[in-house]
Amino acid sequence: MNKTKQKKEIVQFLEERTFGDIIGAPFQFIIQEFKPFAGSLLKFAGPFVALAFLAVSLLANDIYSSVVMNGSVSDSTAVYGVILAIALILGMLAVTVTTHSYITLYVDKGKGNFTKDDVGDLLKKNVWKVFGAGILVYIMVFIGMLLIYIPGIYLVIALSFVFLIIIYENADAGKSISRSFEVIKGRWWQTFGLILVFGMIIGATSYVFIIPIYAVIIAAAISGTQIGTGSVILLTLFVFLYFTAYLFFMSMQQIMIAFQYFSISAGKNGVRLKDRIAAINEDDFEENSENTVTEKDETGEIKESEEPNRNRFSENDDDINRFKPKQ
Repeated sequence: MNKTKQKKEIVQFLEERTFGDIIGAPFQFIIQEFKPFAGSLLKFAGPFVALAFLAVSLLANDIYSSVVMNGSVSDSTAVYGVILAIALILGMLAVTVTTHSYITLYVDKGKGNFTKDDVGDLLKKNVWKVFGAGILVYIMVFIGMLLIYIPGIYLVIALSFVFLIIIYENADAGKSISRSFEVIKGRWWQTFGLILVFGMIIGATSYVFIIPIYAVIIAAAISGTQIGTGSVILLTLFVFLYFTAYLFFMSMQQIMIAFQYFSISAGKNGVRLKDRIAAINEDDFEENSENTVTEKDETGEIKESEEPNRNRFSENDDDINRFKPKQ
């Protein structure tokens, strides 16, 4: 009996997917790329998550000690709150850029053909562009929310591809915003449904990590005493687990958005490319007929020879290079 090892199918981004496939694809990708992807996240986003975890642990203990026991907010509470906010903003920025940098290299170079240093180089190149675009997106969404919410909700979804486009297409902030509107045209409702459903899934899962944190705080409040050493250790552990999970949940949201981006692009451009290939095949058949030369060989029999046909796909073909990142 011949025993052959069945190779696992490698996750591909450049293909059109159904709604359900896009929901499941990030989980498949994380399972396949867990070690290298998690290593990249921990290297570039981990320090900010660690800072946030430390700040929230100190903040929780300080709030309980000052507010519950003394009835007032101390100066240190505000300091810990500011540190937490800064850490969260920088952490979200690092997670977003790291995730899309990893995906760009995965698509461009292939699975296993790049290192964490490559991810870091791409991150350094784009981090401030993403930061600037993030500010523009926030301002646009904020103004939209002031207009009875509906324009703001529309913009949240319509601009969801901006950060990926900056890195994958090497675009600036303005170009990435216009491209995001272009990509999502005709697919807004589907993207809205994907973000809503996927958000509900990871939101429900996150409660597994949040409940223990509240349990420790509530237990200490009911007892009427300050949080003891054992409770502080438990609270610190649970907060660490929560922010580790938060890092992955946020990255998975960005991965899902990337799968939707490539699915839309593959659907729109793939149809055009198939039509062009069919047309080219017809043209080639006609050209081959026209280029057939009739001549006699040494025996006097008639034979047909065909002039070589040029490759009709040039290196500058926009449809073929649509998915290639611009250098």
